[in-house]
Amino acid sequence: MKSLLILILLIVLTGSSTTIIAQNATSTNAEVKIVKGLTIKETSALHFGTMSIPSAPVNVILTTANIRKASSPTDITLVTQSPVSENAVYSVSGSDAATYAISLPVNGTVTISNGSQQMDIVDFVARPLSTGADGTTGIMNASGIDSFTVGATLKLGNNQAFGTYTGTFVISVNYN
Repeated sequence: MKSLLILILLIVLTGSSTTIIAQNATSTNAEVKIVKGLTIKETSALHFGTMSIPSAPVNVILTTANIRKASSPTDITLVTQSPVSENAVYSVSGSDAATYAISLPVNGTVTISNGSQQMDIVDFVARPLSTGADGTTGIMNASGIDSFTVGATLKLGNNQAFGTYTGTFVISVNYN
């Protein structure tokens, strides 16, 4: 009987030596990166240059490379006298190597006027220096700096009244 008790005790002790773990834990790191404030500054305003009164509705396109062309060259003369065409140019600063998005005006939101006469500016396009191509994403250099140019299309009506037309629009940048 004594040997039976020892055998039962051995079986119980051997069977209970396996530990079952219902939970486990590990240590995890937490991090954060604080970026510099993003700033934008206009260094040059958008100007479509000097042109004649159109003999029909026409669009004057100013590319991001400051190339000006008319949708119907026989209906308008793009004059080379001052003031000449010029892209809007912006400098951007922030955190080094960060990407940013450029928000351009949407069609139907920008009008320039000369008293009661108006024209719309549409189809805004940007060209970040960092990418060298038209687009709305730029990348800061190692010093946290980039720049971009903006072009657009000016919509002139038939016999658009002569004079100087002015207006404003908003360009913004945000980190991606």
